[in-house]
Amino acid sequence: LEVRDLDFALQRLPADQREVVLLVGLEEMSYAEVAIALDIPVGTVMSRLSRGRERLRALMAGAQPGAKLKVVR
Repeated sequence: LEVRDLDFALQRLPADQREVVLLVGLEEMSYAEVAIALDIPVGTVMSRLSRGRERLRALMAGAQPGAKLKVVR
């Protein structure tokens, strides 16, 4: 798994999903912290994160068969 592949896949996510994926995955913010920061309900954070991770997996699988992403909670 190349960093550039992950960066390319992240850029192809819708902005709202990318934002949540990065805040939870990279910044290690809790769902509640992300909800407060973005002024959205926690349920919306969870759904955007789920959809974003699913889309990332699909994008990465297309870029490199068998690529697996670690789930960060």
